[in-house]
Amino acid sequence: MNSPQSNRQHPKRGLLLTLALVCGLPLACKQRSAIGTEVAEVIASGTSGKRVVFGLPNGASLPMRWVAPGSFLMGSPVSEAGRVDDEIQHEVTLTDGFFIGETELTQEQWSALMPDNPSRNPGAQRPAETLSWDNCRRFCQELTRHQTSNGDLIDGWEWDLPTEAQWERACRAGASGPFGGTLDAVGWYSGNSDGTTHPVGQKGANSWGLRDMHGNVAEWCVDWFSTYSTNRNNWVDPVGPIWSFAPVVRGGSFKSTPNECRAAARSAGMPDAVPNNSLGFRPALKKKRS
Repeated sequence: MNSPQSNRQHPKRGLLLTLALVCGLPLACKQRSAIGTEVAEVIASGTSGKRVVFGLPNGASLPMRWVAPGSFLMGSPVSEAGRVDDEIQHEVTLTDGFFIGETELTQEQWSALMPDNPSRNPGAQRPAETLSWDNCRRFCQELTRHQTSNGDLIDGWEWDLPTEAQWERACRAGASGPFGGTLDAVGWYSGNSDGTTHPVGQKGANSWGLRDMHGNVAEWCVDWFSTYSTNRNNWVDPVGPIWSFAPVVRGGSFKSTPNECRAAARSAGMPDAVPNNSLGFRPALKKKRS
């Protein structure tokens, strides 16, 4: 006969079972990796801004912040200074949460997985730049492969660029203004950058702990650019068109005017073109598209 002790669930296994059921995550992944367990705990908390630090092959770390599912107003009101016509304000609901880089990807982080560093403003803690959209996505694919082989990646999740809606939700962090504070306090732009990038994380964070969302380098998104539609009041998990002339770029750079650094400001760039030194990205960890 089994003793009462043998019928009692192990505390750790009980925690993993609870997290798996709450998050809809496979149990096998939770038993493989300590970082996978930490990720599941953050997801289960439901609290935006929770921090998880991933390791990279060269010993560098990759801090990420959790952004919980939710709704927000995307775009800008007609009264916002610097607004342009392609920023039609509309409600967006994101049904899945995601992790996004605490800062723009650094050159040290880039070099952990990629053979060459094309950045024109060298510095381990400066943002990786002069990056095409295609090469940013290759980095994310390499990171997915690396973490899959290590058992660190939750089944059904992958690294990629954020969607435009994910980027703006993370940038706003529940706020509604053009910047997460005054621009001088949160970003490097044409008025304070001295014409160059700066090490990440030196400016203030938004309420979810994200830094450099305004300026320093402009950031690629995974979506192709299109005009916001006005035929519905609420968009759920928008991903943009299958194809258009160019992918979306957000956030402005050290070369940008204040208007170009606003949370709602949009631009685009050719995906395979040789970019300039004002283009970089921050990675996102999210559920695979079905």
